[in-house]
Amino acid sequence: MTFLETDVQGSDHICHDLMEDLIAIDEGADTEREFIGNAHRVTMTSAGVVIEALADDTLTSDDTATPPVLHADANAESSPMAATVDAAPAAKAAKAAKAIPYTTGFKHFREILEDWEAFILDDDFDDDTLDDDYE
Repeated sequence: MTFLETDVQGSDHICHDLMEDLIAIDEGADTEREFIGNAHRVTMTSAGVVIEALADDTLTSDDTATPPVLHADANAESSPMAATVDAAPAAKAAKAAKAIPYTTGFKHFREILEDWEAFILDDDFDDDTLDDDYE
């Protein structure tokens, strides 16, 4: 999940905050919680979790976006490699495309978050320089 790598990263504090949000929803203290990170917005409800990219060009519903158009320059005789790029078709396609949200179950998101927390905490303690026998 890109969300874990770009927004949670190695922060067990963010993991704890998200877990507290999930617990609040699970216990009925709240019906919805939202987390906005570096690149994603996460909306948590008892029905499930929706992860949305904050940048429109991260994931698109149109995988066949028009590539930039290459035009030969008028001065092509002086340089056969001279050309200009018209990025307008690609820019229009990128603006028209919407980011596809990722939806998962409440329990599944909690399990993934618990696994990520275990992974980052395990990574913190696998440093050989922290061992007493390290020379």
